[in-house]
Amino acid sequence: DFEGFPDDLNEFVNEGTGDNLGIELTLEKFLSKGYYFLFTSSLYDSKYKGSDNIERNTAFNSNYVFNLLAGKELPVGKSKQNTLGFDIRANYMGGRRYIPIDQKATEEQNSIVYNYDLAYENKHKDYFRIDVKLSFNLNKPQVTHKFILDFTNVTNSENIFKENYNVSTGAFSYVYQPGFMPNFQYKILF
Repeated sequence: DFEGFPDDLNEFVNEGTGDNLGIELTLEKFLSKGYYFLFTSSLYDSKYKGSDNIERNTAFNSNYVFNLLAGKELPVGKSKQNTLGFDIRANYMGGRRYIPIDQKATEEQNSIVYNYDLAYENKHKDYFRIDVKLSFNLNKPQVTHKFILDFTNVTNSENIFKENYNVSTGAFSYVYQPGFMPNFQYKILF
């Protein structure tokens, strides 16, 4: 049983429609004068109408997404042949839509039962994440050594991946996406 889908896949028929309406804005400055940035945003509404002729949100209807990517590179070294870099990435978007668990039916059947009548009506809290990257490029005549220190989710935001329900205890819990995580990388380019 895949979360959100009935056990009997023969129940699916191709009699529905879907509508996506929205607006996007992108601002970009390519790397020049040692810095760059990219800002993207989307405001949208994504709906579908199934064979029951009821309009619902799609699973992907988080309604808004904002992304910012920016960076600065500084030449360093005696002849300024090496580079020191700083990059930041920020993401903010509406929460994930989900199909709620029917607690009463789940307790009666002692197995998780989803309430498809309320499919994608609600969503989890908004998603927010900031990543920061520091890098140093040591450029030699025939090889470049890249040292990268990447800090993922520096604010340690608890972004919900999905909701779980424990049939034995009757308790709801969440599975979260990864929190703060430092990562070191070393690359050789030749």
